[in-house]
Amino acid sequence: MRFINIVDSVSDLNFGVWNAAIINAGLLKLQGIRSELWHPGTYNSHSKNENVTFIQVVDGSENTLRNLIEERSLAPGEDVIITSGVWQYPTRWGALLKKMGYHWIFVPQGMLEPWPLRHKWLKKMVYFNLVEKRLIEKADLIRAVSVPEWENLKKKFPGKKIVFVPNGVFIDNQEKIKPQSQKKIGYLFLSRLHSKKNVSGLVTAWTASSLNNNEYFELVIAGPDQGELQKIQPLIAMSKNIRYVGTVSGHAKADLFISCRYFILPSFSEGLPSSLLEAMSYGLIPIITDGCNLPDVFEYNLGLRTTTKTADIVSSLEDSSQMDEELIQIRSKGCRKLISEKYSLEAITNIQVQLFQTY
Repeated sequence: MRFINIVDSVSDLNFGVWNAAIINAGLLKLQGIRSELWHPGTYNSHSKNENVTFIQVVDGSENTLRNLIEERSLAPGEDVIITSGVWQYPTRWGALLKKMGYHWIFVPQGMLEPWPLRHKWLKKMVYFNLVEKRLIEKADLIRAVSVPEWENLKKKFPGKKIVFVPNGVFIDNQEKIKPQSQKKIGYLFLSRLHSKKNVSGLVTAWTASSLNNNEYFELVIAGPDQGELQKIQPLIAMSKNIRYVGTVSGHAKADLFISCRYFILPSFSEGLPSSLLEAMSYGLIPIITDGCNLPDVFEYNLGLRTTTKTADIVSSLEDSSQMDEELIQIRSKGCRKLISEKYSLEAITNIQVQLFQTY
């Protein structure tokens, strides 16, 4: 069996979407399932996945698709088509491949959640109802990556088979020990700097809190800029304990997780952010909104709920700064346990194999 993952971008800004599609390719390979990623543009990521065959797509035309089918020797009984995201050519190709006899899994990755649909809402509403929805309804299966997304998709596509299979992350079995000499309590924002992620709201809240310019605390902001850095730079310049470190990966990202205590993401909307799962696997305590789509955090009392409002983010920062060490350790261990049991790559791969092998 082969999984043909089709995405519309392999840029760093779209990392969360395309990486989630192939992150467990190595484990799938051990179970006899090969993985390909079909994408436009040049692949320049620092995190090359040697278990994936990367295929560059020239354009989104039907002729290009038919050429790729021949070049890659696709066969309806052997290959499962998985498209991630909406609005671009992957959905059209998914519907075309379904018509040719292939099984098609559609994964919106949070792009059909209420908040992103409000952006350019009229254009999206018209296109969704006239084109996109009709194509998606041809899919054999719709995959939701979070429980809230699963609930929303059931309303949008009544009668369709919709399953919840979350994104997963690699779990390092070694205990993540915080350095004993750590002098500062670190708060980590790790995501692209986009208005949806509300990083400007976070920085504004930090500068309004008692943590600002306090030598015992530090806010670290990491991720590629998508229009927000210019807005927050003046506030960062006025604070002694906010750092922007740019895009991080590999050991640099692991070092950030190890050095911080809290992961904060006051986002308006997400699919299911892999950075949140990664941070919790390292024992970081999450400070997140409902829009982050991980209700387990609140159900199991593992972190703090905030909103996108500045006052509420300030309150969450103040509350977390007063958390006693015993509760910190309990929550930290609980975070690692949850991710290991429900969101590890091994757990997700087993679900995928059982589900997709029905084809």
